[in-house]
Formats: sequence, C-alpha cells, structure tokens
Amino acid sequence: MIINSMIVPAVICALLSWMCGVAGSSSCSEAEREALVNFKADIQDPSGRLSSWSGSNGDCCNWRGVECDNTTAHVIKLHLGCPGCFENYVLKGKISPSLLGLKHLRYLDLSDNNFQGIPIPGFLGSMSSLDSLFLGGCGFAGAIPHQLGNLSNLQRLSLRAGRGYVLHADTLQWLPGLSSLRYLNLRKADLSNVSDWLSMVNNLPFLSELDLSNCRISHMPSHLMNVNLSSLAVLDLQRNEFAPTSLPIWVSHLRGLTSLDLRYNDFRGPIPDELQNLTSIRALHLSTNDFNGSIPDWLFSFPHLEDIDLISNKLVGKISSSIGNLTSLVNLDLSFNYGLEFEGGFPTSIKGLCQLSSLCLSGITLKHSVSDVFEILGGECPSETLQVLELDSCQLFGQLSDDIGNLKRLNSLVLTDNSIYGSLPASFGGMASLKYFRIERNKINGTLPVSFGQLAELRNADISQNSIEGVVSSEIHLAKLTKLASLRAAGNHIVLEVKRDWVPPKQLAVLDLSSWYVGPHFPIWLREIEHLVSLDLSNSGILEPFPDWFWGMHSQLFYLNMSRNQIPGRLPNLILAPSVDSLFDLSWNRLEGPLPIISSNMTFLDLSNNFLSGDLLNFLSSNPSQVRQTEFLNLHGNLLSGEIPDYWSSWQSLKVLRLGSNNLTGKIPESIGSLSNLLSLRIQNNSLSGEIPSSLANCSNIVSIDLADNGLEANIPNWIGERGLQKLSILNLRGNKFLGEIPEQLCSLQHLQILDLSHNFLSGNLPQCVGNLSAMSGSRNDDQGVIYLFFGGAKMFVEYQVLVAQGQVKAYSTILNYVRSLDLSWNNLSGEIPEEITRLGTLKYVNLSRNSFSGGIPGDLASMTSLESLDLSGNQLSGAVPPGLASLTFLNHLNLSYNSLSGRIPSSTQLQSFDASSFMGNKGLCGLPLDVNCSSENNSSGEGNEVYWYDMDWWYFISIVLGFLVGFWGAVFPIAVYPNLRSLYFGFVDHMGNKLGTLLMPSAGGSLPASRG
Repeated sequence: MIINSMIVPAVICALLSWMCGVAGSSSCSEAEREALVNFKADIQDPSGRLSSWSGSNGDCCNWRGVECDNTTAHVIKLHLGCPGCFENYVLKGKISPSLLGLKHLRYLDLSDNNFQGIPIPGFLGSMSSLDSLFLGGCGFAGAIPHQLGNLSNLQRLSLRAGRGYVLHADTLQWLPGLSSLRYLNLRKADLSNVSDWLSMVNNLPFLSELDLSNCRISHMPSHLMNVNLSSLAVLDLQRNEFAPTSLPIWVSHLRGLTSLDLRYNDFRGPIPDELQNLTSIRALHLSTNDFNGSIPDWLFSFPHLEDIDLISNKLVGKISSSIGNLTSLVNLDLSFNYGLEFEGGFPTSIKGLCQLSSLCLSGITLKHSVSDVFEILGGECPSETLQVLELDSCQLFGQLSDDIGNLKRLNSLVLTDNSIYGSLPASFGGMASLKYFRIERNKINGTLPVSFGQLAELRNADISQNSIEGVVSSEIHLAKLTKLASLRAAGNHIVLEVKRDWVPPKQLAVLDLSSWYVGPHFPIWLREIEHLVSLDLSNSGILEPFPDWFWGMHSQLFYLNMSRNQIPGRLPNLILAPSVDSLFDLSWNRLEGPLPIISSNMTFLDLSNNFLSGDLLNFLSSNPSQVRQTEFLNLHGNLLSGEIPDYWSSWQSLKVLRLGSNNLTGKIPESIGSLSNLLSLRIQNNSLSGEIPSSLANCSNIVSIDLADNGLEANIPNWIGERGLQKLSILNLRGNKFLGEIPEQLCSLQHLQILDLSHNFLSGNLPQCVGNLSAMSGSRNDDQGVIYLFFGGAKMFVEYQVLVAQGQVKAYSTILNYVRSLDLSWNNLSGEIPEEITRLGTLKYVNLSRNSFSGGIPGDLASMTSLESLDLSGNQLSGAVPPGLASLTFLNHLNLSYNSLSGRIPSSTQLQSFDASSFMGNKGLCGLPLDVNCSSENNSSGEGNEVYWYDMDWWYFISIVLGFLVGFWGAVFPIAVYPNLRSLYFGFVDHMGNKLGTLLMPSAGGSLPASRG
C-alpha cells in the first residue's frame, strides 16, 4: 500500500507534466514552417504583409495571417485575404505546391489578391482537411479544376471571378463530390456551357447559400423533380442570360428560402401566386425584369418580410393599402413601375410600419399633395425610423409644409422631377441627419432659407433647375456646411455673396453654380478648395482672366465649364494629371492668342466662339507619338487660319470634330480618313478648296458631314453612297462649287434624313431613285441621326444642324431626329421632278427652287403628309397646281412663284391662307389669293371645267380677227368712199356733240367745240 501510495502520485505527476509540456509547446513544426517559407518564396508582396514570415522569427504560429491549433500547434488557418485593398497592397505571383505540407490546414483564404490570370491550382483538390476555401476575386483565369470535387469535407467554397479575368467551367459534374458543402459562390464565373447546373446543385443536401449571379447561365429549367434543397436559405441568380420565360415553379418549393435575388434577368408574366409558399422569406429582389400585372395582395401578408425590391418592371394597377400589414418591413422599393398607383391615394397605413428605414417610390403615380405625404410620414413610427425617402417623378404637387422637419433621422431625400412649388420651409433645418438631398427640376421659388445652412451633416445637395432667387451668403447659408462634398444649384437666379476670408468646405469635390452671379471678379475662394474635381461656373458674369494659380492647383479637374462668361486673356498649356480624363468647356468667352497644347487625356474640349488665332499645326502635332483620348473637339467660331495640318493619325478616338466658321484654307487632308470612330465632321464656313478626300470613306461610323459654305469643287464623289458611309444621316454640301450630276449612289444611303446640296453648280436630272431614301420615306424608323455623347453619366453633347427651312434659318438639336429635309435649290438641275419624290412621306422641308425644272408638279403630293415647307419657285414648271396640295394640313410655307403654272388655284382654307407672293409670276394662274378672277362664263360648268384663252383652239382666234375686220370695214368703207354720206355722218356727230356739251356744262352755257371734217 505504501508502494502504491508512492507510485500513484508519481504517475499522476508525470502525466500532468507531459500534458503541460504538450500544451505549452506552441511552436509549429519544422515541416510546416518550411512549407510556409516556400509558399512565400513564390509570392510577390509589395507591401510587406508577409515580412514576419522569416527564419529569425521561427515560430510560424506568430506569423501574420497564420493561425495554429492551441493544442497541437499545427497550422490550421491561413488568413491572407485582402478585401478592399489597393493594388499595391495585394499579393501576386503564384501558389506554391508547398501548401500540401500543411496536412492539417482547414481554412485557406486568398480572396481579393491578384494572381494575374494564372489558373486555380489543381493540387488544392488534394488538401483533404480543408473545410473552407476562399479564392474569390483573386484574378484567376481558365477552367475551374475538377479536382476540387475531392474535397468531401469542404463546407464553404468561393471561386468568385474578378479583376477582369475570365474563370469558366464547362461542367459541374465534380460538384456532387462536395457532399458537406453549405456555402457556394461562383459569382461571375462563366457557366454558359453548363446546362445541368441545377441538377448538380440539387445533389448538395446541406447547401444553405448559393450565389450563381452574373454567370452567363442561359438555361433555366422550368421543373425540377425531387427538390433536395430543403436547407437552402439564400439563392442569388441575378444578372444571368436566361431566355425570356416566366418564373419557374420549382423556386416556390424552396420553402426554407429567406432571401431570393433574381434581379436583372428577363423573367416575365405576372408574379406567380406559388411564391406565397415562401413563408420564411425576408428579402425578395425581383427588380429589372419584365414582370407585369399587379402586385398580388398575398405579398403583403408575409410576417417576416423585411426587404421588397421590385424596381423597373412593368407592374400596373393599384397597390393595396394592406401594405401596412408588413410590420417587419425595413426596405420597400417599387420605383419605376410607371403603371402603379396607390389604392385610395398615399396610404395612411404606412404610419404603422415601425421598422421602415427606406421607402423608394420613384416613378409611381401618386398625384398627391406633397404636404399630405409628409404629414403621413412625419407622424408616429416612420418619423422615428425613416432614413431614405425617394419620391422623384411621382407627380407630386403643392408646397412643402413644416411637417418635413419631423423626419429627424432622414439622411437621404429625393424629390426630383415633380411639380412642387413655393419656398423651402424653415423647418427644413430640423433634419439634422440629412446627408443627401435632391429637389432639382421642380418649381421651388423664393429665397434659400437660412435653415439650409444648419444642415451640418449635408454631403450632397442638388437644388438645380428651380426658380430660387435672392442672395446666398457664405456667412449665413454655407458656413456650417463643412462636410459638403457636392453642391449642384444650376439654373436658379442667385447672387453669391462671399466674405473675403471665407473658406469653402475642404472636401468639396463637385460645385455647379451655373447661371448664378458670381462675378465680376474671378472667384479667389476657389483657391481654398483642394480636392475639386468638377466645377461649373458657366454664365456667371466673370469678367477677369484665369489667374495663374488656378491651373496649378486644379490640375486634377475632370470637368470644367466656364462657358458664356466674358473671360479674357490667353490660355496656358492645359497639362493635367495623367490619371484624369478631362472635360473642359471654355466656349463663348473672350479668350485670345494661340491654341493651347493639351494633355492626351483631354476627352472633351470646347473652345468655340472665342478669339483664338494662329494655325492648327502646333496644337495637332505636339507629342505626335502620344495616342490622344480626345473624343470631342470644338474650335468653331474663332480666328484660326492657315491650312488644316495632315496630323490626325494620333487622334483616333475623335467622335466629333468642329472647325467651322474660321479662316481655314487649303484642302481637307487625307489623314482625316484615319478617324475611324468619327461620328460628326463639321468644317463649314471656311475657305477650303479642292475635292472631298476619298479617305473619308474609311470613316464608316460617320453620321453627320457638314462642309457647307467653302470653295470645294469637282463632282460630288460616288463613293459617299457606294461604300463606307452607310450610317450617314446628314450631308450638307451647301454653298460650294460642285459640278456635274447628283450621283445616284446617294440613293443607297438608307439613313439619310437631311440632304443639302443647294447653292452649287449641279446639273442634269434629279435621279428617280430619290424615292429609295428610306429614312425620308418612313420605311426606316431609327434614332441614329441624333448624336449624343455621354461623359461621366452626363449628356455633354447633342448634335445640331442649321437648315434653311420655311424661308428662315433654323437650328435643330434635340428634335433633330424628327427632321427630314431635302434642299437642292440654286443649281442648274433640269428635266421633270420625278414622281418618285412623293414616296418620301416623312419629308418636312423640300426646296427645289432656282433651278430649271420643267413639266408639271408631281400630282401625288397628298401622300407627303408631313410636309411643312415646299419651295418650287424660280423654275419652268407648267400645268395646274395639284389639288393634293390642299390636303397637306401641316403645310405652312409654300412658294410656287415664277414658274409657268396655269389654271385656277384649288380652293381650300389651306392654300387660300398663303400670301399672294406664293403664286406670283405665274401669268396663267387665277383665283385667291391672287387678285386675278377666273372667267365666270368659262366657269359656268362648275369648278374644274374652266376654259381660258390659252386653252382654246387657234382657229377660234382666227375667226374672231376675221369677224372684226369684216364688221369694221363694212361700216367705215362707205363713209370713206362717198362724200355726201361722209358730210351727213360728221354733221350728225357735231349735233350729238352739242347736245352732250349742253348736258355736261349747263351753267356755262357753252358747247363742245365742233368737230373738224
């Protein structure tokens, strides 16, 4: 017993000593340390994240990102993910097979690094101890290795593609091998060739979260037998390429779903009633599909529903007031379903939604007083919880009331594009949490309230395009807005008063005060804004030149608009930060001197309507080796002279080029044809000569060409219609010296909607194929004729065209797509006007005046129902005015003067409303509005059967002459031959003369003098 009593404590002590020794041993094994060191050797680590992985620090369990088991000291986790990291912080290189030496590794996270297109290593499929593998956003490319199917213990797998590299799988047959999988993320992996994806996923009985968004999946099974996904809680299939179909019924069998995301697909038809089986649903995202019909009432009966997203569908009808039953609702977004409206007006039941944080109803027809809406939202629960309210384009009207100040937790308020009028209420300043506020394009008037300056948390405000007036003071309205990052207030009538020592918000990045009065001095306070990237002070009354410091400290500007001021002086070279794609509009000022040298990253430059002079050579040829990113270049309306240099090959990005209304001479250079992206070319109103360069045929995307009012000569080239320029919509060659005939090849331009060849020396006939111009006939209806250019999400440019129409010079821009015009006036064209021209039923303006057209006016003009202006004056047209003209109800300008037309002008309210000058110079025309009566005798048979002298047989005139001669000489001959008869005749005449004199002058008693025999 004594022995035993001594042995037992010794054994226990030894056992405890052994256990304590194991527990205290926290150093990883040499093999695992070596595996990590070898892994690091193949990794590029620019920021030194793995700097602790070194021999001097031998215990790898203490290395950054390494986690060991507390008992065995084996490496079990590697935390090397880098979400949100900058590029100079991420890991690169390759994945070493040395990781296979980590036999106990359960968790591997390499997500959001950048392995620059290498494939996912297949050896990862041999790391059988892994239960979590995160490789999302790592820049892997190529096929997903099927070896991953060997990881039977894996519970979480993320292979989310990213960084512009394509990761794909042609089969998912390996997926069922992951029998323990609970989380699967293949976002952005290309699964377009996988048709059995659903049946493969259906073999994962423990799967609770599945993300196959943006995977280019095209096949959506309508049925699935024996759904095994009872554990699935989260399903994300957004942004795929499913063929248009109704929502498959098998989705409704996933009764455990708490989140369903089907956004940005092409599902259509009504929202299926079977979805009401998803009684556990908390988040339902069905936006940007083609669902139609009404919102079903059962949707408002889900007890746990927190998030409803039905944006941008085609839902119509009434929204039930039972929406107030969704007491768990946090986010509701029904925006941009333009056929929806609330049953009985804006529902008061919303007052009971005590969890509501975000309410977005943009585009929903409310037709409601805005004050009533805020009275509802400002009472009870929403006033305490509501943070986001978006009601733009809701047809709201009326004035904002003080109830708006009750929404004290509101941080985002959007009321854009309504009919709200009146002043902003003083209670506006009570929304102390407001960070984002938009009320642009309403009818707000009055002055900006002082309370606006109390919104200390405001970061983004847009009050532009209203009628706010008065003074905005830096001291009263702006001093406390220290967090303001964006202020857009263009289009109001405001005077800015700034104290000399005012310091604007340091983080202000976007400032748009267009049409405010900021001048006359250049605003020196701009010097205090260090991070400004967008500035619009256009039409602001500035009369001083740019100071030198402006260009030095604002080289990071990507948008600058100082147009429509009176800024004088010279521009320095505009060399900007290399990472910035810049848009500068300095048009309509008084800038002078030579053109500045610009950075290659100047995307948009408008220097039009200034006094810039000199030639284009230095401007175009500086840094010829640099590829220019400029897409829009407008130098119109300056004093530029000399020839257009042949240096366009480095300007390949140009889409719009405007050099019009300068003093440019010489020929159009051949290198213009290298601008393959060109959409619009305007070099009108210069002194150019020579021919149109044939290289222009290479600009196959061009839509608009305006070379008017130059001295270009030779024939109009056939290649304009033969090849290349098949997208051409506008061709203006007005006022040049072009000779020869109009080429028939122009008739093949199926998009041509404006053709102006007037004021040239063209001859020959008007081709009959003119009737084939589809865009003028209405057989083609597209919108490519209008050029819009968007930069930074904003519409920066709209194509325009100046036309001579309705006898006036007009400029068209926003409605240019609806304009159809044919102007061939002031040429030497001859022959008949082809009847085929009447096929052009959408033509609005036709001018064929001052030519030598003969024959009649085409009779089927009634088919040209859109015609607003018709000028056929100064030709040799004959025959009658076609009755069809009287049926052209849109015709408001008509000129048929100085032809050889004849007959009665057809009677109609339309034609008789024109001035007589519309018909003058046609000697054979009669009837209103001319002051020439048509013969009533010849009109006895009714209108349309008139007989005039120019229509009678010539024998008729001969018989009249003969009858006159016979009658005349029958009376005169006897008097001339017989004297007695002559004396008797003159005596009778004297007697009758005396009698007539007595009657005419009885008071004078005189008589008419006697006739002499």
